[in-house]
Amino acid sequence: MNIKRAVVLLAVLLAGCGDPIEQSDATRWTPPTVAPSGPLWSEKIDVNRETGALAAPGFNALIDTSAPGWAQSPDGAVAELLDLTRGFDGPVDIYLLQEGVDGKDPVLTVTLTKLGDDSIMAIRYRIALRRSDDGRFRFVEGKRTQRCHTGRGHQDFSTERCS
Repeated sequence: MNIKRAVVLLAVLLAGCGDPIEQSDATRWTPPTVAPSGPLWSEKIDVNRETGALAAPGFNALIDTSAPGWAQSPDGAVAELLDLTRGFDGPVDIYLLQEGVDGKDPVLTVTLTKLGDDSIMAIRYRIALRRSDDGRFRFVEGKRTQRCHTGRGHQDFSTERCS
């Protein structure tokens, strides 16, 4: 094998490795350039800091009463739930992995990196949705975990606080 082919092969093999924070099948997500259609959810998720469990008061009720367009896709629903379309104070990277390819009951994992926080390296949300008969996605359950910067605590995604 010549050197050029060896370099190309090595580049292909390493391309999927990336930063260990990112899941290998996750893709970088960018907010849509067009504003989401329909009324927006004015509340925020509640996070139980001990367990990481998420609650979304009023989220499904808004979908039931207003049928917003953003709830017609799993990533649209999760973007609204986590308020991902707002601007961030820095160059936050958002990675999205969707499991459940049939789309009926997808589970989405959203990882936020480059947070500009000296303690937290990344935050990960795992969100379960359910598609209703109207074709819109409702929140079922979710969990928030975080990974600390080196020297600031745990290196796995956990609900433990960073120092």
